[in-house]
Amino acid sequence: MASSSSSYSSKRQDEFQADHPCDCNLPSRVKTSRTPDNPGRKFRVCQNSMNGKSPSCKFWQWLDEDEGRTDGRKPYWRKPEESCNLTLKICTLENEISICRMKIEQENNTNLVNRKELDKFMMY
Repeated sequence: MASSSSSYSSKRQDEFQADHPCDCNLPSRVKTSRTPDNPGRKFRVCQNSMNGKSPSCKFWQWLDEDEGRTDGRKPYWRKPEESCNLTLKICTLENEISICRMKIEQENNTNLVNRKELDKFMMY
């Protein structure tokens, strides 16, 4: 397990899990990491650990490392290098789209010129 000091979350996304109690036997609190290394990754902590009420409870666990997970879903968080690769793919695809748009515009312009020439020919 990693240290909880490198992860934090917003209170509005907290949820409690009675079926996963902390070491003080309280329902654990689910939080969402907002760090660059683990963006969006969920973890469990003692509900008192973030407010200093129970400094002796060091309970902390990533949700996706939970052995009891039965929903079959894969973790939705991404490693930084995966995010970087996805960003690169997005940029590459955006560039390809721009090139395709330019080609379409060139074709449309060529077709317009050809149509004008055809119209001139038809007038004679």
